[in-house]
Amino acid sequence: MNQPIQPVALAFAIAAACSYANETPLLDEVVVSGSREAAPLKETAAAIGKVDAKTIADTKPTSISQLLDTVPGVLMPDLGNEQHSMAIRQPISTRPLYQYLEDGIPIRPVGVFNHNATYEINLDGEDSVEVMRGPASSLYGSNAVGGAVNFISRAPSSTPGGDIALRGSNQGYSRIDAGITGGNDVLASRLTAYRSWQRDGWQDYSDADKTSATLRSDLTLSDTAYLKTLFSYNKLDTDMPGSLNPSDYNNRPGYSYQTFTYRNVEAMRAYAQLIGNWNDGGETTASVYWRHNNTDQLPSYLIFNTGPSTASGRTTENFFSSVGVDARHRQDWGPLRLIGGVTLEESPNDQGEWNLAVQRDPASGRYLGYQQTTRRRDYHVDLRNAALYGEAQWAINTAWRATAGLRWDRVGYDYRNNLTPSATTGAASQAQDFSHASPKLGLTWQMSEALSSYASYSQGFTPPEVGQLFSSLAVPDLKPATYDNVEIGVRAQLPYKTALELALYQLDGEDEIVNFSSQPGRSEPRNAGSTRHRGIELGLSGAVAEAWQWRLSGSYAQHEYRDYQATPALNFAGKTMAQAPNWFGNAALAWLPFEKARLALEVQYVGPYWMNDANTVRYDGHTLLNLRANWGFHRGWEAWASVINLGDKRYAESASSTYSGVGVYSPNAQDTYTPGAPRTALIGVRYAFGGEVAK
Repeated sequence: MNQPIQPVALAFAIAAACSYANETPLLDEVVVSGSREAAPLKETAAAIGKVDAKTIADTKPTSISQLLDTVPGVLMPDLGNEQHSMAIRQPISTRPLYQYLEDGIPIRPVGVFNHNATYEINLDGEDSVEVMRGPASSLYGSNAVGGAVNFISRAPSSTPGGDIALRGSNQGYSRIDAGITGGNDVLASRLTAYRSWQRDGWQDYSDADKTSATLRSDLTLSDTAYLKTLFSYNKLDTDMPGSLNPSDYNNRPGYSYQTFTYRNVEAMRAYAQLIGNWNDGGETTASVYWRHNNTDQLPSYLIFNTGPSTASGRTTENFFSSVGVDARHRQDWGPLRLIGGVTLEESPNDQGEWNLAVQRDPASGRYLGYQQTTRRRDYHVDLRNAALYGEAQWAINTAWRATAGLRWDRVGYDYRNNLTPSATTGAASQAQDFSHASPKLGLTWQMSEALSSYASYSQGFTPPEVGQLFSSLAVPDLKPATYDNVEIGVRAQLPYKTALELALYQLDGEDEIVNFSSQPGRSEPRNAGSTRHRGIELGLSGAVAEAWQWRLSGSYAQHEYRDYQATPALNFAGKTMAQAPNWFGNAALAWLPFEKARLALEVQYVGPYWMNDANTVRYDGHTLLNLRANWGFHRGWEAWASVINLGDKRYAESASSTYSGVGVYSPNAQDTYTPGAPRTALIGVRYAFGGEVAK
């Protein structure tokens, strides 16, 4: 199960020689995700990584994964056209183990998790991204088990300004970004937007269009209160090229079997947040929010071969429009700080599906066309979420700080099937609800000005999703999964401007909901008896000289089943979980030859992992090089260029197998690979004016 450490350690040592530093000292970092309000990182008893505005500006990412992969303990495979999976203290998966938030408000409601939720984010409208690793359910509710990813929106400026940028790649990607801000000391607003196109790229059938816009306004009501409002619009229309069998992955990775699969998403969100300091030592925050989402798709992963020239498929349409309110109050009494709040949310959700008869060319493997046949799903669910939460923080003295928190959640599903219940049309109409109390305890110790440490315990939980509960006539006896996390961490400022972040954790899951796959694309939810996830996360950054800066983030982890009887004949207890690399990390070295010029070499490493739970099929891992350059060549003007996968290496963003370890192993029928992009060069130019010139 464990891999030899020496070769990988050597690779990371070499990578450490080519990484760049965060200019903000680690112990002076301020984060908002640890307690849902601004607090020094050194006083936070949790592992939180932050991608700041400068890193976003330097990276000029075309996918959010290019940012989050730089955070210790985070691996975000890029599935193309802003689609992704995730691994934070968990194997690579699409399971509902994470919360994706904007300004602390979840992007989607509980019960209709989407692993692609970040394509509902306009990164142009964000100032920074914070990743809280490990269970954060006591703060953010269910699903925040592997972690919570919080996008912090860009505040408007009272000084008028704006910018416009153009970029394009040799693989058919083009994009235009624009933004404007201004106002006065009472009211200021910022509008940011981008439009991107993907055409005729390296992969067959992979075109896409994306439109994103964010409008934020800040209104000062008085000396003690202000109102923040935000509206976000995101629309993605993309082809879905799907994955490949081993033969095609090795011989023609740009090939696609698909000719008509698609995903069309339109997502809107809005919130109004009133923040007031109406009493000494107190602050009240009240947020009202609204979400509207329509996802229409004919996904590649729902097409299954039924014969040499035939296949089946499904179209799916999911719609929800939800409203919610979150109100909390913070009160300081000397060394004691108390935070209490309540969340109420209602999300009516409609789901529809049609069965398809698909024509397939047996010679090429391509799916040529389809006919709609019978109605498969037509149901309505009222999702209701109610929560009470509280936290106490005690500054014992100047060095020690203790934290205790508790959150109670109730998640309810009122399900109505509009079709006659059956094995294909789903369960009979019914109501189910799940509730759980999630505690957390933490202790921080400021040992010196340059050294701090923490220890914490936290618990998370994940209720079954709507699709897991009601997709068949016999409702599976699924229990909510619970997770207990213990960890210790150290943060330090070392000589030579070196910052250190180290976290060791053990996350034990009970009744963890996993997907048991009988064949590619077909799976059903099961409760694994118990799982264990343990590891170490390391972040280092520094500067050799003013012109040379470096950064390294790395993770070593073990993910295993402690008790998992998948079927009477299959017992995976003691096995490593599928798609769980022991090692992964990211490093880069930046050279700053003169003001506003930067050249950085980046290394991305993903170690080998088992593709199946039986631990018999293996992916060998990969190491990629990326090169990025930025040049501010005239006041307000900036040019940049990047080369991703500099060595043009063939690799997989995701690799899996349904082989159970028993019977005949047929790789082309049981193994699937999502190919990564070949060498991709991108260039861009940006012009900023007014107050945005220095951004």
